Amino acid sequence: MNLSESKRPLVENEELNKSYFGYDNEGCSSGYDSATDHSSAEIDKEADTSFSEVDNGEQPAAEPEVMKYRSTQELCNSLQYILSFPDLCDVMFLVGEKRVPIYGMKAILATRSRVFYNLILDAQRQSPSSKKSKKKNKENKTLSNHLVIEIKNYQPEDFRELVTFVHCGKVNINTSNVTGLYCGASEFGLSDLKIACRDFTTRTIRKGNSSAILKSTKFYLAHHRAAAKFVEKIHGYLKAIND
Repeated sequence: MNLSESKRPLVENEELNKSYFGYDNEGCSSGYDSATDHSSAEIDKEADTSFSEVDNGEQPAAEPEVMKYRSTQELCNSLQYILSFPDLCDVMFLVGEKRVPIYGMKAILATRSRVFYNLILDAQRQSPSSKKSKKKNKENKTLSNHLVIEIKNYQPEDFRELVTFVHCGKVNINTSNVTGLYCGASEFGLSDLKIACRDFTTRTIRKGNSSAILKSTKFYLAHHRAAAKFVEKIHGYLKAIND
């Protein structure tokens, strides 16, 4: 089996073979639920601790009370902080014509996105394994510590935001990067990010700022089919609100 085409489920609730442009399953997470911007604490009482009388007058033993606590904000901040330290990461993307290095962690990228998973497996399969190559790589500590993957058809800052979203579950969407993020969400199967980009675009068009978004599509129209569909949706929405 070609490792780059593995169909092995990454998580229990993963759904494979999603449609990038359909609406039927875009409400599903692409790997795990994205973290929110606020900390949350959840208390779940899984057992009734009240006592009830029984025929013999004895009280049954109470089930232990269970409290589930979840704090996502500090976790998100820590993951984002890790991305600023190349030595703590194990994959390096060389993005765009200038090959700008953007770092990430294979484990998170692979479990968040099936496409990233296959991309990483393919890069590992093609990495040099001879003793001569290993000896040569030891002379360059940066390359020896990272799996190197080239990403050509993205603006570096847009891809950086995409990687940040994959790791932290949060992203700053604006008129300059929404097209790049939409293309990335389409390519890497991040349906929640794709919905967020559409929501931002709808709000922006309502405020009369569609020209700023259309300006950001110029680079991606030459490289991504998703960009053409994105522009088509924008024009369709503009026509609908103007009629």
